[in-house]
Amino acid sequence: MKLYNTVRELILEVANRDEVMKAIRNRNLVSIYYAGDTTNNPGWRTIEPVCFGLSRTKNGPGNPVVRAWQKDGATDRPNTMPGWRLFRTDRIRNFDNLYDSFDEVRPNYNPNGDKTMKTVYINAKF
Repeated sequence: MKLYNTVRELILEVANRDEVMKAIRNRNLVSIYYAGDTTNNPGWRTIEPVCFGLSRTKNGPGNPVVRAWQKDGATDRPNTMPGWRLFRTDRIRNFDNLYDSFDEVRPNYNPNGDKTMKTVYINAKF
């Protein structure tokens, strides 16, 4: 099962770990196409990625996820836009680094990590 999950991530995951970590380290604005199976509104989103790690789960290792401030684009919660979102990387179909940087610390940003993640690989430094 572990090999299957690894191969599945390599095949499906467009947002690879190195690209995500580079965007966070450089605080780059990113355009993604998010096609999560639980979302009612898949589509393009513009995000400021600030944290990358593994989500908390009851069983298993967790999913690779990106915590980001979504500036605009498709969303299931338009009344909370812009706002914080958690994106599973295996549900990101395009990950385009826009090479524009962001420097604004968004409301409720936690520089020590993300409580919805069990493991944090990188957190943006401001």
